[in-house]
Amino acid sequence: MSIEELEAYFTGITLPEQIVLEQGVVVKDLPLFLESHLSYVKLKGDLKSTEVFIYRLHLLKERLEEMNG
Repeated sequence: MSIEELEAYFTGITLPEQIVLEQGVVVKDLPLFLESHLSYVKLKGDLKSTEVFIYRLHLLKERLEEMNG
């Protein structure tokens, strides 16, 4: 899934106050998380360091889909 597709997915959906991405990783400010991760990937898309940001965005999408059935 491209960064544009991920951004479109997160646009306009209702976000919980916080979410557990994986054991020991809790995101407490989802709007800030999304803004920072999407911005970083768009600005630095050619760097290897974006892989972890993209991974977390995919993980967030999976968790939200699990919550919403």
